[in-house]
Amino acid sequence: MDEKNQQEMLVEEGITLAELVRIVWNNIILIMLVTIWVTVIGIIYTFVIVSPKYTAETAIMVQVDPDTQTSEQSAISVANALMTTYKEFVVTDLILDSVMADVDNIGSMSTAALKNSISISSTSGAYMIYIKVEHESPELAQAIANQIVENSIEIADDLENGFLFLQNKLKLVYPAKLPVTPSSPNKVLNVIISFILGGILSLGIIFVKELFNNKFQNKEELEKYLNVRVIATVPGTVKERKLVD
Repeated sequence: MDEKNQQEMLVEEGITLAELVRIVWNNIILIMLVTIWVTVIGIIYTFVIVSPKYTAETAIMVQVDPDTQTSEQSAISVANALMTTYKEFVVTDLILDSVMADVDNIGSMSTAALKNSISISSTSGAYMIYIKVEHESPELAQAIANQIVENSIEIADDLENGFLFLQNKLKLVYPAKLPVTPSSPNKVLNVIISFILGGILSLGIIFVKELFNNKFQNKEELEKYLNVRVIATVPGTVKERKLVD
């Protein structure tokens, strides 16, 4: 029986749980080596190659005071709209360029890189906007976060060139503090992911290897695929029999 017919029969017959366990057990050393190898690469990447980054967070509040012509419900609707406006306003080139001009030691960081380092979020039911800045330097992360809030409020409140909808509606809640511990990478998570990936990769290797293996491993496989009865077998592998001879 040629290799093609054998593989077709294998697909039709399927593979039992016992055969899966046998395949895994027979290749346990390969599985361990590949898993350890990938895990070591992940550890080296996490602890040696990748640079730790720090995240500084500050918060700003959007507030609209209801007056005689504006009801409380209308003020709430206006505040919700202003939150969306401010999220877009704070990452415009107008704000980012002013931040790059005011922050010392920002280096050759581009406007696009600065924008990618900023993340903005808010919570439902509260008119607070949280601004996080991630950078390899904790001092720069803190300085950039605070400068973003300061410049955005100053530009929005400017009487001549300000933005009417944002004027006198933005208030600093708390300034960014100096981060003391890195926010990334997550070392424990990276090691766990590397270990899992190593296990998956090793299993993939042995099953691909088994798929292209057209040799019979024992007499049961001979009887199963050739539909014949095996009368006798020669003990030992080919290499062992050559050593005996």
